[in-house]
Amino acid sequence: MHRRFLYLALGFLLLLLFGTINSWSVFIGPLEAEFGWQRTQTSSVFTVTMCCFCIGNLAAGALSARTSARVGLGIAAALSAAGFVLASFTTTLPFIYVSYGVLCGIAVGMGTNGVMSIVLPWFPDRQGAASGMLLMGIGFGSLLLGPAVTALLGFAGWRVTFRLLGVAFGALLGIGALVLHEPRPSAIPAACADRQQSSAASQTAVPRTAAEIDTRSMLRSSAFWGFFAWAALIGAGGLAVVGNAVPAAQDVLVASGMDANAAVMPATLAMGAISVLNGLARPFAGWTWDRAGSRIPLRVIPAVYALSMVLCAAGSLTALFPVLVAGFLLLGMAHGASQSVTSALVRTFFGARHYSANYACAQCNLMAAALVGPMMAGAVRSATGSYLACYLALVLFAAVAFAAARIIKKPA
Repeated sequence: MHRRFLYLALGFLLLLLFGTINSWSVFIGPLEAEFGWQRTQTSSVFTVTMCCFCIGNLAAGALSARTSARVGLGIAAALSAAGFVLASFTTTLPFIYVSYGVLCGIAVGMGTNGVMSIVLPWFPDRQGAASGMLLMGIGFGSLLLGPAVTALLGFAGWRVTFRLLGVAFGALLGIGALVLHEPRPSAIPAACADRQQSSAASQTAVPRTAAEIDTRSMLRSSAFWGFFAWAALIGAGGLAVVGNAVPAAQDVLVASGMDANAAVMPATLAMGAISVLNGLARPFAGWTWDRAGSRIPLRVIPAVYALSMVLCAAGSLTALFPVLVAGFLLLGMAHGASQSVTSALVRTFFGARHYSANYACAQCNLMAAALVGPMMAGAVRSATGSYLACYLALVLFAAVAFAAARIIKKPA
């Protein structure tokens, strides 16, 4: 009974490390300064990373069906160490696409799927809350580790920073692969099942466990594709801002009269502000899902997302940094909550037996989001010198996501 909470804590720490992948924007300035790359080019690196994150998720789902999730964690440790170390030798754009984008993206996808697949079976009574607590680690990664990475960039340069990240990822993921393991049926406390049954009997709004639906059947369901569209629209805004948070905040600070060099650390902290509510929203969204079902989170999240984009647009238009940060905070809330909802929905709608593969397919919404969000943000910034038009377009995305929420219903 106590071991599962130790696994939850270790899973949280590993996902905290994975959250640094969202700190890509801190590398944009040093790389553009050294190589003269354009914003559309550096934003594309984050797009490649998120697409490969989805590929890694799918690979982990297929691998766990044949071996175990621990094998996926071991592979993730090797790939991440190689990816970061190779990225430190970057001289061309295609090289960093492969090293950071492909290798690190696949590693984080495999690692995230592995941790979720190992730890969540220990919590049959608290699926939403447990997934929220785990995913809070990714949300807090940029907040807790982003400033440290920024300070290291200023002190040692981006090449040394990449190498140190490679060592950290390889060592900690290797430890996780050795320590974590899936529970045997006899290891799940009977009290968990009793508490789950009593909770379901007393709260009719709680989403009950689905029949076990395999991946092929899931992909034929309208519920899956309705949710996929909903999550991709939310994710496009989240990834657009997360992938460009530091330069977007710098633009507003410089427009308000601050020196460009002095604006780097406040801009990094603004990126961290996204992580604050990104992290806190994940367990709260999971708790809400457990208590109230799917309807409330699926409708509230797009509304918060729309308000965040309105505030970001207002901050960009008026050069008011606090207004932009308020938009960042709300966007972090919406994006983080949507990630927690993804995990909870897959288990609730489609069951636990095929969770690893089903969750990997659901997470592919991030691939669609990454192909639209960061690329659109970079293109708009290069063409207009501002992110304003991107924020306004994402308000429309939020409206469509709100409409899509109405058609998402649990399969019969």
